[in-house]
Amino acid sequence: MPSRATRRSPSPPGRGCSIPFYTREKDAQVLAELPKDFEGKRFYMVATVAAGSPQSGVYSIWADGVNTPTKTVYWSQRNDQLMLIEPNIGVRSSGDQESKAGVERVNTDRVVLTVPILAMGPGGGPVIDLDQTLLGNSGAFLGGFLNRANQSLAKLTKAKVFPHNVELGFELPRANGQFAQVRFSLGMPEKSEGFKPREADRRVGIYFESFEDRAINDGGSQIVRYANRWHIQKADPRLKMSPPREPIVYYIEHTTPLRYRRWVRDGILAWNKAFEQVGILNAIEVRQQDASTGAYMDIDPEDMRFSFVRWTNAGMGFAIGPVHAHPDTGEIYEADIVMDEGFIGSYASQYLQTELASNAMSVLSPELEGWLAQNPDWDPRVILAEPGDRERVAMLTKAMVEQPGDLDELLMDAPDTLSPMVWAAHRMHAHDGDASHAMCMMLPGLSNNIAAARLARDLQLGTMLSEKGDDVTLLDGLPEEFVGPLLRDVVMHEVGHTMGLTHNWKGSALHSIKEMNTEGFDQPIQSTVMDYALTNIIVDDPDNGLKQGAYVPMDIGPYDMWAIEWNYTFDDPKKVADRAAQPEYAYMAEDGAFSPDPQAKTWDLGRDSIDFAEQRIRFINKARAELLDKVVEDGQSWQKARQVHQQLLGMQSGAVGMAMHWVGGVHITRSMKGQPDALAPITPVDAAQQRRALSFIVDHAFDADAFGLDPKTLAYLQSDNWYDEGYNTSHAWPIAQSVLGIQSSALTGLINPQRLGWVMDNELRAAEGEDVLTVPEIFDALHEKIWELPDISGQYSNQNPLVGQLQRNLQSEHLSRMIDLATGMRWPGAGGNTIQALARMELQKIARKTMLYAKAAVPGGNTIQALARMELQKIARKTMLYAKAGGVDDYSRAHLRDANERIERALEASYNRRD
Repeated sequence: MPSRATRRSPSPPGRGCSIPFYTREKDAQVLAELPKDFEGKRFYMVATVAAGSPQSGVYSIWADGVNTPTKTVYWSQRNDQLMLIEPNIGVRSSGDQESKAGVERVNTDRVVLTVPILAMGPGGGPVIDLDQTLLGNSGAFLGGFLNRANQSLAKLTKAKVFPHNVELGFELPRANGQFAQVRFSLGMPEKSEGFKPREADRRVGIYFESFEDRAINDGGSQIVRYANRWHIQKADPRLKMSPPREPIVYYIEHTTPLRYRRWVRDGILAWNKAFEQVGILNAIEVRQQDASTGAYMDIDPEDMRFSFVRWTNAGMGFAIGPVHAHPDTGEIYEADIVMDEGFIGSYASQYLQTELASNAMSVLSPELEGWLAQNPDWDPRVILAEPGDRERVAMLTKAMVEQPGDLDELLMDAPDTLSPMVWAAHRMHAHDGDASHAMCMMLPGLSNNIAAARLARDLQLGTMLSEKGDDVTLLDGLPEEFVGPLLRDVVMHEVGHTMGLTHNWKGSALHSIKEMNTEGFDQPIQSTVMDYALTNIIVDDPDNGLKQGAYVPMDIGPYDMWAIEWNYTFDDPKKVADRAAQPEYAYMAEDGAFSPDPQAKTWDLGRDSIDFAEQRIRFINKARAELLDKVVEDGQSWQKARQVHQQLLGMQSGAVGMAMHWVGGVHITRSMKGQPDALAPITPVDAAQQRRALSFIVDHAFDADAFGLDPKTLAYLQSDNWYDEGYNTSHAWPIAQSVLGIQSSALTGLINPQRLGWVMDNELRAAEGEDVLTVPEIFDALHEKIWELPDISGQYSNQNPLVGQLQRNLQSEHLSRMIDLATGMRWPGAGGNTIQALARMELQKIARKTMLYAKAAVPGGNTIQALARMELQKIARKTMLYAKAGGVDDYSRAHLRDANERIERALEASYNRRD
């Protein structure tokens, strides 16, 4: 044993993962003695980045990607070595012995690593060098996070042994010299006697453990999915309403600030009413840990036998409600919730730095990442980066596609537009088909809601937010009656995860904005607390009967009650699921955020989110009008004006994103054949609604007047630029660069292979004579707005140009996009050759009728390329007409002539390529 080592063993002793080990803190030496009967005994293993990463304490990392679920492993001895093996639990057989033998022969286990046996310990088990096993093989557990880290400088920061789990922590410098902390958890939870697995139902959002059962040979799927659920039983099954045999107990950690404790408690206990539906009273209990009184201070949050709500103040604004469940049955055995106070204060400013890029990427599916990597000029992460960072961002986005296993090392010290808040939004909820133990990104978005609430208070909007005076109790600068329910909503959300519930992106679409903001409305504003929804902050509109309603859900919703009923009923759960067609039970899974369904999105609100987008614009316009007078107080730096102005741009881009989701959209249900009152699974969004969305996008993304660029306001958008913050912001707000970045990102959101593919698919779904939105309509709407020019007979000068600076920038960007499309940029999609052939034939017909291509060879290419060529010719005719007119200023004439020459070269290149 190492000299001056400390022996650590569980107290009280337990059967599970009671591994004694010896530690020497100065050089992080950890020797562990495995149990005598270790061979083949399965246990779980979790590796977590605890410090030194933007998502510290949140991500659970394995070598195949971020935030992967807990892994099951076991030890096996071969000669004088031990192999750590990951069993292939994803493929099994419930059949006879022959079937099981066949499965085991083909689907073998995987060796993760090997370690030498140093000695046999006092208990008769092998002794291994555990720190070398974990840190020396960090790539097997943490991907590239610790690549080239200096292990010789490692320090042991944590070493705890409990009856069923072991917790180890280390600190060491990464390759860039920054200290990082990593934590390893090893556990062997007990299984409850009498627990019966429940097969998941696609109509209800419950986490599950899945595997293939090769003994199922009925011609259908061989995948079995067991819902994640606690083993909670009635103390007396004969009673209609009975207390639980053993309640689910949550301890609120003593680090939770006193001012928040009652709201945290209320958020936990809110779920009890859902369990009453299945006949269990007080299924959940709450116990408050308190350092001043010593209450429950002997309970350690890291002991897996206890479930905690933990509180941190790392300034990161995250929350996580992981579900740890047995992979064989789905039984939940532990659930801890971690909350970070940063969402109320410090994290809001960090979130706003990445909001534009995050909003832009939210309308783009992960399926487009390869296409964006090949076309970096279309990628919002590149477009919205600082000019000096764009080349690096383009290189990194390409590397992220080609080297997904090296993300930690690739993104070390990456620019803001590659923050996990931007690029990881679609990865954080599910990996490798398993959404268990998912990270929850509710709090970062709520940071934005908090910022909006502070702004509303400055503007004296709403009812409670505008209240002033000594009788108003404030929490962190906002009324407690706002912050408290908001915090309770977050806690209800996270506790929902620990009950087994997944996110449900349709929760905010239950009611219209008008309904929830009508005086006397007393229903939950959402069907579920499991959605990510914007806070309901509006500008009162008496003419339309709108008066500020509830800001957030005040309680769990009807979907939450129903999902708990399904997951914990003692009767047939199918009878519960068969009620899924009722509007309040609408459900869309984690992947729905990137589906064509506009009501299955994050960070929107209302049955018709365009209504809320219009409310956002009303809020933005009022804030811009009163920015200098009301928002910035005497004695404050004018930097606040700039920060709020940037915040309003983020709100505007978010509103455009809400509308973007409706273009090419379809309504999706998860109905089954024979289900009562079920709608068709796929129904295109009404064409008029899509046109309304397109009109909103055009008016609020491509019209320079939409950005509130009042010269008086622009004169005050200054940055403090403290030297300790790195002078990383220009003193004066970069007007043209910022506006063009938003507009260019909106062009990508509207014109990309997936969205235009959705529009074209909807054409095929339409019955004969049915009205549909078409791709040419989209191109025409953009053309009419972007290339709108005033009367040519006017008087223009360089001070009063025909084409203003912002419009010239946008026209040049739009022209570049059309040239890319017309000259054969890669445009992925099914049936490309067929589309090209049909487009060629169709273009020949059009050419004969319109003489559009009278003297040119008819180009091939797909439909989008053909439309782009037609758009270029329209632009060419207009630019040449205006360029030759008298009285045109130098700016506009140079811009129009350049545009015309670029079009001629592009069309010639296109024709030559096809010839």
